[in-house]
Amino acid sequence: MLCRAVFYLPSPHPLPRYRATHEPPEQPGGEGWLVSAEQQKVVQFKPDASTAHAQWVVVRTYSWIPPSPPVPQTRRRMLRHNAIEAWNTMLKTGWRRCPPPVR
Repeated sequence: MLCRAVFYLPSPHPLPRYRATHEPPEQPGGEGWLVSAEQQKVVQFKPDASTAHAQWVVVRTYSWIPPSPPVPQTRRRMLRHNAIEAWNTMLKTGWRRCPPPVR
């Protein structure tokens, strides 16, 4: 029996500040953000144009020291299954879901 991973990312709609301890609701096929206060970074996962042979996700990394706006660092295009693996690994190593930062 084959299992297919489903990639759910948080909704792009930011939550009010007073609810910051709750994780944003998940939405299939949406944009997602992870934050690491320890590394002072925020990462955006966003679906990119698919081809006939593959589904792609753009992963952008920003340096971020609130309340300043995020500063772009890197941009990478990954296959969807690799992005899912990176997302799950980051969650396991201390990254947290977050709404998009205010720019």
